[in-house]
Amino acid sequence: MNRIKNSFFDVKMGTAGAFFLGAVVFAVNYGHGWQLALVAASKQAFYTFFIGGVMTKMTENLAVKINKRTKALTMAVLIPTLVTSALTYGMHSLKGTPEPFISTIPTFIFAPPGFFGWALRKRRQLEKLNPQ
Repeated sequence: MNRIKNSFFDVKMGTAGAFFLGAVVFAVNYGHGWQLALVAASKQAFYTFFIGGVMTKMTENLAVKINKRTKALTMAVLIPTLVTSALTYGMHSLKGTPEPFISTIPTFIFAPPGFFGWALRKRRQLEKLNPQ
């Protein structure tokens, strides 16, 4: 059975990010009680699944569509990191997350290297297919 290629969403990376960052945000907010920690973790997991899947695909698209390698990698990390960090803070600023800023810090820490690794991987795949 052929898989449908999706240009806007990466299910695998969205799922992995949801579990990882959901657990981190649960731990960050656990001091306020498991109920509030669960609310914050659930928001993070759902958000990361959807937005993380979209941002990962954006990273991939930028890495392979911009011609100059350095510019492609820079934009593929910078744009998704800024967008996802702002959206994460906004989501946690809504009612239910006891520590919105601290809950956003894992995104600031893990998004840039994650996006860079993914962009580099996709750029190398492109360069193997189209050697110059």
